[in-house]
Amino acid sequence: MTHDGLLLSPHDYTAAVDRLEVLTVRFASAAERISDWDAPVPACPGWTARRLLVHLGLIHAWAGSSVGADAAPADPHFEAGEALLPDWYRARAAELVATLRSVTPDAKAWTLWGDPVAAFWARRQVHETTIHTFDLAQSLSAGAGQPQADLWSLPEDVALDGIREVVEGFYPRQVRLGRSAGLPGVVRLEVRADDGGRLATLDVPALGGSAGGPLLGTLAGTAAELYLGLWGRAPLPAATPELVRTVHDAHLTP
Repeated sequence: MTHDGLLLSPHDYTAAVDRLEVLTVRFASAAERISDWDAPVPACPGWTARRLLVHLGLIHAWAGSSVGADAAPADPHFEAGEALLPDWYRARAAELVATLRSVTPDAKAWTLWGDPVAAFWARRQVHETTIHTFDLAQSLSAGAGQPQADLWSLPEDVALDGIREVVEGFYPRQVRLGRSAGLPGVVRLEVRADDGGRLATLDVPALGGSAGGPLLGTLAGTAAELYLGLWGRAPLPAATPELVRTVHDAHLTP
Protein backbone atom coordinates (compact mmCIF):
# COMPACT_ATOMS: atom_id res chain seq x y z
CA MET A 1 0.00 0.00 0.00
CA THR A 2 1.04 3.63 -0.11
CA HIS A 3 0.43 7.11 1.20
CA ASP A 4 -2.01 9.27 -0.73
CA GLY A 5 -0.39 10.94 -3.73
CA LEU A 6 2.20 8.19 -4.33
CA LEU A 7 1.76 5.52 -6.96
CA LEU A 8 1.87 1.89 -6.02
CA SER A 9 4.74 0.15 -7.78
CA PRO A 10 3.65 -2.51 -10.31
CA HIS A 11 4.61 -5.20 -7.78
CA ASP A 12 2.66 -3.59 -4.94
CA TYR A 13 -0.26 -2.88 -7.24
CA THR A 14 -0.48 -6.52 -8.25
CA ALA A 15 -0.30 -7.54 -4.60
CA ALA A 16 -3.07 -5.09 -3.71
CA VAL A 17 -5.35 -6.41 -6.44
CA ASP A 18 -4.60 -9.98 -5.37
CA ARG A 19 -5.48 -9.05 -1.79
CA LEU A 20 -8.69 -7.41 -2.96
CA GLU A 21 -9.69 -10.61 -4.75
CA VAL A 22 -9.09 -12.67 -1.61
CA LEU A 23 -11.14 -10.21 0.46
CA THR A 24 -14.09 -10.24 -1.97
CA VAL A 25 -14.09 -14.03 -2.01
CA ARG A 26 -14.15 -14.01 1.78
CA PHE A 27 -17.01 -11.52 1.85
CA ALA A 28 -19.02 -13.63 -0.60
CA SER A 29 -18.39 -16.75 1.46
CA ALA A 30 -19.60 -14.96 4.59
CA ALA A 31 -22.70 -13.83 2.67
CA GLU A 32 -23.53 -17.47 1.99
CA ARG A 33 -24.16 -17.85 5.74
CA ILE A 34 -26.92 -15.23 5.76
CA SER A 35 -30.26 -16.81 6.62
CA ASP A 36 -32.14 -13.57 7.26
CA TRP A 37 -31.51 -10.85 4.70
CA ASP A 38 -33.39 -8.38 6.92
CA ALA A 39 -30.98 -8.92 9.83
CA PRO A 40 -29.65 -5.59 11.16
CA VAL A 41 -26.06 -4.46 10.71
CA PRO A 42 -24.98 -3.06 14.12
CA ALA A 43 -22.29 -0.73 12.73
CA CYS A 44 -24.67 0.79 10.17
CA PRO A 45 -27.93 1.74 11.94
CA GLY A 46 -30.94 1.18 9.73
CA TRP A 47 -29.08 -1.12 7.36
CA THR A 48 -29.91 -4.76 6.72
CA ALA A 49 -27.64 -7.55 5.53
CA ARG A 50 -29.28 -7.20 2.11
CA ARG A 51 -28.51 -3.48 1.90
CA LEU A 52 -24.90 -4.06 3.00
CA LEU A 53 -24.22 -6.64 0.30
CA VAL A 54 -25.88 -4.56 -2.41
CA HIS A 55 -24.00 -1.45 -1.28
CA LEU A 56 -20.61 -3.15 -1.52
CA GLY A 57 -21.43 -4.70 -4.89
CA LEU A 58 -22.52 -1.35 -6.28
CA ILE A 59 -19.39 0.34 -4.91
CA HIS A 60 -17.27 -2.28 -6.70
CA ALA A 61 -19.14 -1.55 -9.93
CA TRP A 62 -18.74 2.20 -9.44
CA ALA A 63 -15.02 1.86 -8.74
CA GLY A 64 -14.54 -0.28 -11.84
CA SER A 65 -16.35 2.31 -13.95
CA SER A 66 -14.05 5.00 -12.55
CA VAL A 67 -11.01 3.35 -14.17
CA GLY A 68 -10.43 5.10 -17.48
CA ALA A 69 -12.97 7.83 -16.69
CA ASP A 70 -12.40 11.59 -16.70
CA ALA A 71 -15.33 12.34 -14.38
CA ALA A 72 -17.37 10.58 -11.72
CA PRO A 73 -19.33 7.74 -13.32
CA ALA A 74 -23.08 7.46 -12.98
CA ASP A 75 -24.39 5.48 -10.04
CA PRO A 76 -24.84 1.81 -10.99
CA HIS A 77 -28.16 0.05 -10.48
CA PHE A 78 -29.04 -3.17 -8.69
CA GLU A 79 -31.11 -5.69 -10.59
CA ALA A 80 -31.13 -9.18 -9.14
CA GLY A 81 -33.38 -11.58 -7.28
CA GLU A 82 -32.85 -12.10 -3.57
CA ALA A 83 -31.84 -15.74 -3.98
CA LEU A 84 -29.01 -14.64 -6.29
CA LEU A 85 -27.51 -12.00 -4.02
CA PRO A 86 -24.18 -13.77 -3.26
CA ASP A 87 -23.74 -14.67 -6.94
CA TRP A 88 -24.60 -11.12 -7.97
CA TYR A 89 -21.98 -9.80 -5.57
CA ARG A 90 -19.34 -12.25 -6.83
CA ALA A 91 -19.92 -11.05 -10.38
CA ARG A 92 -19.48 -7.38 -9.43
CA ALA A 93 -16.32 -8.16 -7.46
CA ALA A 94 -14.87 -10.28 -10.27
CA GLU A 95 -15.53 -7.48 -12.77
CA LEU A 96 -13.69 -5.00 -10.59
CA VAL A 97 -10.69 -7.28 -10.11
CA ALA A 98 -10.54 -8.02 -13.83
CA THR A 99 -10.69 -4.29 -14.63
CA LEU A 100 -7.85 -3.48 -12.24
CA ARG A 101 -5.73 -6.33 -13.58
CA SER A 102 -6.23 -5.13 -17.14
CA VAL A 103 -4.45 -1.81 -16.52
CA THR A 104 -1.23 -0.51 -15.02
CA PRO A 105 -1.21 1.29 -11.64
CA ASP A 106 -0.73 4.66 -13.33
CA ALA A 107 -3.60 4.16 -15.80
CA LYS A 108 -6.06 7.05 -15.94
CA ALA A 109 -8.96 6.96 -13.49
CA TRP A 110 -11.37 9.33 -11.84
CA THR A 111 -10.68 9.32 -8.09
CA LEU A 112 -12.01 10.82 -4.87
CA TRP A 113 -8.72 12.61 -4.16
CA GLY A 114 -5.04 12.51 -5.05
CA ASP A 115 -3.55 11.22 -8.28
CA PRO A 116 -6.20 10.29 -10.89
CA VAL A 117 -4.88 6.77 -11.44
CA ALA A 118 -6.06 3.18 -11.10
CA ALA A 119 -3.79 2.55 -8.11
CA PHE A 120 -6.19 4.66 -6.05
CA TRP A 121 -8.99 2.13 -6.53
CA ALA A 122 -6.87 -0.90 -5.72
CA ARG A 123 -6.11 0.67 -2.35
CA ARG A 124 -9.57 2.11 -1.70
CA GLN A 125 -11.44 -1.10 -2.49
CA VAL A 126 -9.21 -3.15 -0.19
CA HIS A 127 -10.35 -0.93 2.67
CA GLU A 128 -13.96 -0.72 1.51
CA THR A 129 -14.16 -4.51 1.46
CA THR A 130 -12.26 -4.92 4.73
CA ILE A 131 -14.53 -2.64 6.76
CA HIS A 132 -17.74 -4.02 5.29
CA THR A 133 -16.62 -7.59 5.88
CA PHE A 134 -16.33 -6.58 9.53
CA ASP A 135 -19.89 -5.22 9.35
CA LEU A 136 -21.24 -8.41 7.82
CA ALA A 137 -19.31 -10.63 10.20
CA GLN A 138 -20.57 -8.66 13.19
CA SER A 139 -24.12 -9.00 11.92
CA LEU A 140 -23.66 -12.75 11.54
CA SER A 141 -22.22 -12.88 15.06
CA ALA A 142 -25.51 -11.52 16.42
CA GLY A 143 -24.11 -8.06 17.15
CA ALA A 144 -21.14 -9.21 19.21
CA GLY A 145 -18.48 -6.58 19.80
CA GLN A 146 -15.94 -8.56 17.79
CA PRO A 147 -16.96 -10.91 14.97
CA GLN A 148 -15.75 -14.50 14.86
CA ALA A 149 -12.14 -14.85 13.69
CA ASP A 150 -13.09 -17.19 10.85
CA LEU A 151 -15.32 -14.48 9.39
CA TRP A 152 -13.02 -11.47 9.65
CA SER A 153 -9.41 -10.55 10.39
CA LEU A 154 -7.29 -7.43 9.94
CA PRO A 155 -3.59 -7.68 9.03
CA GLU A 156 -1.46 -5.04 10.70
CA ASP A 157 -0.20 -3.55 7.43
CA VAL A 158 -3.74 -3.12 6.11
CA ALA A 159 -4.86 -1.45 9.32
CA LEU A 160 -1.94 0.99 9.30
CA ASP A 161 -2.52 1.88 5.65
CA GLY A 162 -6.21 2.38 6.40
CA ILE A 163 -5.38 4.83 9.19
CA ARG A 164 -3.20 6.79 6.77
CA GLU A 165 -6.00 6.78 4.23
CA VAL A 166 -8.33 8.40 6.76
CA VAL A 167 -5.77 11.03 7.81
CA GLU A 168 -4.53 11.91 4.32
CA GLY A 169 -7.61 11.27 2.22
CA PHE A 170 -11.02 10.99 3.84
CA TYR A 171 -10.62 13.64 6.52
CA PRO A 172 -9.45 16.40 4.12
CA ARG A 173 -12.22 15.36 1.72
CA GLN A 174 -14.82 15.63 4.50
CA VAL A 175 -13.65 19.20 5.18
CA ARG A 176 -13.53 20.07 1.48
CA LEU A 177 -17.11 18.86 0.97
CA GLY A 178 -18.39 20.76 4.01
CA ARG A 179 -19.17 17.57 5.92
CA SER A 180 -16.69 18.47 8.65
CA ALA A 181 -15.62 21.76 10.19
CA GLY A 182 -12.26 20.15 10.93
CA LEU A 183 -10.61 19.40 14.24
CA PRO A 184 -9.99 22.45 16.49
CA GLY A 185 -6.41 21.25 16.99
CA VAL A 186 -4.02 18.40 16.29
CA VAL A 187 -4.78 14.84 17.42
CA ARG A 188 -1.77 12.53 17.63
CA LEU A 189 -2.15 8.85 16.80
CA GLU A 190 0.33 6.54 18.48
CA VAL A 191 0.01 3.30 16.54
CA ARG A 192 1.32 0.28 18.40
CA ALA A 193 2.33 -3.01 16.86
CA ASP A 194 0.46 -6.11 17.93
CA ASP A 195 3.49 -7.06 20.05
CA GLY A 196 3.33 -3.74 21.92
CA GLY A 197 6.14 -1.91 20.11
CA ARG A 198 5.67 1.42 18.36
CA LEU A 199 4.55 1.05 14.75
CA ALA A 200 4.00 4.66 13.70
CA THR A 201 3.08 8.14 14.94
CA LEU A 202 0.67 10.17 12.82
CA ASP A 203 -0.69 13.64 13.44
CA VAL A 204 -4.26 14.39 12.40
CA PRO A 205 -4.06 18.12 11.65
CA ALA A 206 -6.46 20.92 12.41
CA LEU A 207 -8.14 21.86 9.14
CA GLY A 208 -10.64 24.48 8.05
CA GLY A 209 -10.87 27.58 10.17
CA SER A 210 -8.83 26.01 12.98
CA ALA A 211 -5.72 25.22 10.89
CA GLY A 212 -2.61 25.34 13.04
CA GLY A 213 -4.42 24.67 16.32
CA PRO A 214 -2.82 23.20 19.47
CA LEU A 215 -2.21 19.56 20.29
CA LEU A 216 -5.50 18.27 21.70
CA GLY A 217 -4.28 14.91 22.90
CA THR A 218 -3.17 11.43 21.86
CA LEU A 219 -5.02 8.32 20.82
CA ALA A 220 -2.85 5.25 21.43
CA GLY A 221 -3.67 1.70 20.41
CA THR A 222 -2.94 -1.06 17.96
CA ALA A 223 -3.40 -0.41 14.27
CA ALA A 224 -6.58 -2.50 14.30
CA GLU A 225 -8.03 -0.63 17.31
CA LEU A 226 -7.40 2.78 15.74
CA TYR A 227 -8.59 1.66 12.30
CA LEU A 228 -11.91 0.41 13.66
CA GLY A 229 -12.23 3.38 16.00
CA LEU A 230 -11.74 5.97 13.26
CA TRP A 231 -14.40 4.23 11.18
CA GLY A 232 -16.81 4.13 14.13
CA ARG A 233 -16.72 0.34 14.44
CA ALA A 234 -15.18 0.27 17.92
CA PRO A 235 -14.42 2.69 20.77
CA LEU A 236 -11.38 4.89 20.23
CA PRO A 237 -8.65 3.55 22.53
CA ALA A 238 -6.75 5.19 25.36
CA ALA A 239 -8.43 8.57 25.14
CA THR A 240 -10.31 10.92 27.44
CA PRO A 241 -14.07 11.16 26.87
CA GLU A 242 -13.60 14.78 25.79
CA LEU A 243 -11.05 13.84 23.11
CA VAL A 244 -13.27 11.01 21.89
CA ARG A 245 -16.18 13.44 21.53
CA THR A 246 -13.98 15.94 19.68
CA VAL A 247 -12.79 13.35 17.19
CA HIS A 248 -16.29 11.94 16.77
CA ASP A 249 -17.78 15.41 16.21
CA ALA A 250 -15.16 16.18 13.54
CA HIS A 251 -16.58 13.43 11.26
CA LEU A 252 -13.21 12.34 9.89
CA THR A 253 -14.92 9.62 7.85
CA PRO A 254 -18.28 9.52 6.00
